[in-house]
Amino acid sequence: MTRICIPLLLLVFVTVGCSGGRPTGLPKLTPCEFTIQYEDGTPIADATIMMYPIEGKWYANGSTDSNGFVKMTTQGTYLGVAPGEFKVTVTKQEIILPPGYNPDRENNPEPTINNLVHRDYFVPNKTPLQITVATTPIKETLQVKKPK
Repeated sequence: MTRICIPLLLLVFVTVGCSGGRPTGLPKLTPCEFTIQYEDGTPIADATIMMYPIEGKWYANGSTDSNGFVKMTTQGTYLGVAPGEFKVTVTKQEIILPPGYNPDRENNPEPTINNLVHRDYFVPNKTPLQITVATTPIKETLQVKKPK
């Protein structure tokens, strides 16, 4: 048993030690935190935030907590954001299951999907939110409109 466990442990340590490194070319990241809220100051919980680079390849994303707070990560893994100009999108939806919906049944009625943020904030080329990231940490409040 010991002969099998030691080589297996060595394989695990080597694999873990060699994987998960930073991607080639990933620059030093800047801490970037937002509070996302509606124009009336109400925080938006469980919203998805995406930062799309205007030039470059390092996108950032995050999800807000119950207070509308989010710490952005690059490529979904690395805390912080690469320097550059970004378009920022905000999305939040609620799914309403119809009466009688049963996940085990095949022919269910379609659920209703409600967007809880105005559609102008969904798409990078339409969103009015734009931010420049340099080397100074960012901590900002971003406000969005409710859907009409």
